[in-house]
Amino acid sequence: MGETRAPFKVYGPNGKVVELEALVDTGATFTKLPGPVAGELELKARYETEVELADGRRVRRGLALAEVEIEGVKRPVLIAAGGEKEKPLIGYTTLEILGFKVNPITGRLERTIAIEYKGSRIAER
Repeated sequence: MGETRAPFKVYGPNGKVVELEALVDTGATFTKLPGPVAGELELKARYETEVELADGRRVRRGLALAEVEIEGVKRPVLIAAGGEKEKPLIGYTTLEILGFKVNPITGRLERTIAIEYKGSRIAER
């Protein structure tokens, strides 16, 4: 399967909106913005987490809450702020929250429906 790229918008708390194109990385947990873009949007890290990079290194990332829009669907997600020269990417949590998946045949995003399964009989008691 080749690369999947998608346009998306990020809405900052300051009212600014940026439109970007990013690699859709189903192996990445969070959506990531380059540090200067996160700064332009005035995203403030409210959480911190350790992430493993593709080369095996582990780094700490700040996570900020922002609204992300893909194909007209807009919802709040956690955004990681990357380094100055890092490229934006769309991670799997954003795909799930917005209701998208990557079609492995076409390499394009497709809409999905949220899942809410009924629990086991124990949970029903």
